[in-house]
Amino acid sequence: MIETRPWTSPSRLRLFLDCPRRYDFAHVQKLPTMPSPHLDLGNNVHAALRDWLRMPPAARTWDALLDAYRAAWRTNRPAFLRRSRDELKEWGERGIAMLRAFAAATPPDLEPLAIEKWVGAQYGEIAVRGRVDRVDALPDGSLVVIDYKTGKFPQDVKRVQETDLAAPVYARGAHETFAGAPVARVELLYLSTMERVVFVVDDAWQAHKDVAVATLAARVREAEAASDFPAQPSGLCKTCDFRARCPEGKAFLDALRGDR
Repeated sequence: MIETRPWTSPSRLRLFLDCPRRYDFAHVQKLPTMPSPHLDLGNNVHAALRDWLRMPPAARTWDALLDAYRAAWRTNRPAFLRRSRDELKEWGERGIAMLRAFAAATPPDLEPLAIEKWVGAQYGEIAVRGRVDRVDALPDGSLVVIDYKTGKFPQDVKRVQETDLAAPVYARGAHETFAGAPVARVELLYLSTMERVVFVVDDAWQAHKDVAVATLAARVREAEAASDFPAQPSGLCKTCDFRARCPEGKAFLDALRGDR
């Protein structure tokens, strides 16, 4: 028999931290979710950038990027099967604006070390891994890990730097994946404005963040072993796909409506 080690991802850890009940519905019971225009847009922008950056630099024209984007939309748009063509056009144009900004800001001779690379590390008994959008090599041999974001740039950058769970996993995972090369920083690149949230990586930062990731991963495993997933109502209940199944979430939203 092939032994498989338990694993999780930064996004799953974040979901558990936001609401264990929602984690249970999504990743233990694996209940289906509604298609999302935001997810379609994000997936298609990511796919276009992946395919474009895999081309030789001389082939990376604007028309080539636009073709890659249109090809992605042709095969992936589940949220728009019952929406109008005007809505599809509106969301598609949001992505075009992001791609145009990215192409204008990207050096024409950029040759990433890796594109859409799975990286991860072991945290106690649990592997935590995720797929990074890009890894660049700096002249001194150190690495920059870049994760594209299609949402809005955060108003509170400091809070993101303090609470983000993906950056330390990506930094440690890239360090281990690329033969111990040092990681200089992790960047969250918000494509709508080309602004970045930057995490400067050093030993002290990595050690501190590793403790937080390992502790949370252990909590998730304990909850799974005990089948203990309490609801944690918050403003996130408004957009939860499972709110109809959650009495606590429904009561929280009813109370919010009653206060208006």
